Amino acid sequence: MSFRSRLLLFFTIIVVVPMGAVALVLFSITSQSEIGKADARIAEGLRVAFAVYRQDRAEAVPQLRQIARQPALQKALGARTPAAARRQLARLLKAPVTSLALYDTKGNLVADAGSSPPMAPALAAPTTKRGKQFGSLAVSVVTASSFADTVAGLTDLDVRIFSRGRRLASTLNEGDANAKPTSGKVNINGKSFRGRFEELQEPVGPPVSVGVFTRSEGITASISQSRVLIGVILLGFLVLALVLSVFIVRALQGQIDQFLGAARRLSKGDFSTPVPTHGDDEFAALGQEFNKMSRELEAKIAEVESKRHELEDTIRRVGDAFAAGLDRQGLLELAVRTAVEACEADAGRALPIDARRMHSVHVGGSHDRLIRALTAAERNAFRIREENVAELLANLEPTTSDQPVEQHRPTSASIDGVHALAGPLRARIGAGSDIDYVGVISIVREGADFNETERDLFAYLVGQAAVSIENANLHETVQHQAVTDELTGLFNVRHFHDSLDNEIERSRRFNSAVGLAMLDIDNFKSVNDTYGHQQGDLVLVEVARCLRSLSRDIDEPARYGGEELAVILPQTDLSGAELLAERMRATIAALEIKRLDGKGTLKVTASFGVASLPESAGDKVSLIAAADAALYRAKRAGKNRVERAEPAAAAT
Repeated sequence: MSFRSRLLLFFTIIVVVPMGAVALVLFSITSQSEIGKADARIAEGLRVAFAVYRQDRAEAVPQLRQIARQPALQKALGARTPAAARRQLARLLKAPVTSLALYDTKGNLVADAGSSPPMAPALAAPTTKRGKQFGSLAVSVVTASSFADTVAGLTDLDVRIFSRGRRLASTLNEGDANAKPTSGKVNINGKSFRGRFEELQEPVGPPVSVGVFTRSEGITASISQSRVLIGVILLGFLVLALVLSVFIVRALQGQIDQFLGAARRLSKGDFSTPVPTHGDDEFAALGQEFNKMSRELEAKIAEVESKRHELEDTIRRVGDAFAAGLDRQGLLELAVRTAVEACEADAGRALPIDARRMHSVHVGGSHDRLIRALTAAERNAFRIREENVAELLANLEPTTSDQPVEQHRPTSASIDGVHALAGPLRARIGAGSDIDYVGVISIVREGADFNETERDLFAYLVGQAAVSIENANLHETVQHQAVTDELTGLFNVRHFHDSLDNEIERSRRFNSAVGLAMLDIDNFKSVNDTYGHQQGDLVLVEVARCLRSLSRDIDEPARYGGEELAVILPQTDLSGAELLAERMRATIAALEIKRLDGKGTLKVTASFGVASLPESAGDKVSLIAAADAALYRAKRAGKNRVERAEPAAAAT
């Protein structure tokens, strides 16, 4: 291979390889950016769908009130026959009402009229002529199709609505009415879509899932256009680099021998020794230019290396953000560290208003000058100024949970050449709560003051930290609601079964016992029939409070169903379970529950059945059956007592 060919190859390597790496990175970033935009649009579409759903439900309230007061409906409810209720609902089904449905106290459908199931229904508890409540009445003024069309018109996205595996409505021309509501990337009628489903929660009736979708072709087209533009730009740079390479090679062709050694060193990345130059002729000038190019190339490589490190650091930050995405403290630490590094500050910190929710964070130096400037900026962030009075008054107006939280601009302070920025964190902590101040993030440095770009970046980071704290709190709330019974505050039956599986597995691994106490409130139906369901709910709440107060930290009380409750007792044999159940029984019997009609108090009792593994059973099913059988014996023996399960050997 000739020297000229080698030089061409050398310049190709040092130009094409870095540009190829840059192209791959840019292509990946472009793809992720377009997919992120599509997912953000889908998320916004779901928020619009839920807003429309709430509005439609609110519009159904006047119709619900009018229908619930109809004497004919009350008479039909008094008859307690589905046929009578169905006929009366059919008579009441008039515009603008599109659907009527009646459910019993257990949430089972008794009768309906119009489209099924009701879409965005308003709910009420109707009464008979005698004033007795009868389940729930659902009234809807929209159909699934009209709801889907409204959301599609507002979001410019396709909408699909499903209930129990059956498609209720779709803005797409779908053929299969039993398609599954699948989120992510789906294929419909040979076309690719991207979207997401979320369930519309209702106390009664079948669950309804709404999904919004966008065509994947649009995402792919945007990615392709961006990549073509990037490719054209990089190709232009490549062509320019190759042209320059050919020019340099031809210029050096005649007298290249003395550059051979230097070229070999450059090919290995060694820039420490320059090309020797002597005299004032063209060759010397060429040598000087060669040395200059060598220095510039070294600087470019250093710049590319620096960018690579920055990219690695960015990727690491993204990983940290994902890892700490549901941890308030981790999010706070990440926000402060990022603000300090991004704004080239000497130190930074975050101070929460409520130390029970979050701990303070400090990054960087902590000498007195920095702390004084930080404190001054933080005080400015919470100082009430005349120009903020109107804004403070506006914040007194009620807000809805879906309104975005507007963050304040950061404030500054300067003391003896030390400059600080502080931004208050405003977030909505807790479902349905008002927007409030939860803390402050501040950064400080000596020397130059922060410029406008750094202030904007800091404001953005503070805003993102507040949004992340809201999301973390929302996740914790949803997790708690998923395993908790809404009325009693005890664990629900789903969590009961999961926990019992875990405790049984642990007992087998460590050869320890696990007890189970099941109880049923005596004559609970009589309480409901005599004093009403609200009084019955109060009885359940008070009994649940007794269970929590007498349970150990490792015990798990749960609502098993209706008036039946259960307590999982880890590391407890049959005798220990019986003793604890007896204490609970006595405490419940001593309760004096206030009557809601103001006429004194109520006394209630409960019957208990206790069992343990391995004394009473060998697995979860038989353990529950043994405790339930003991509970049944307690009921038959006169109630208000504790019965032990039979030994496992006797049971077999």
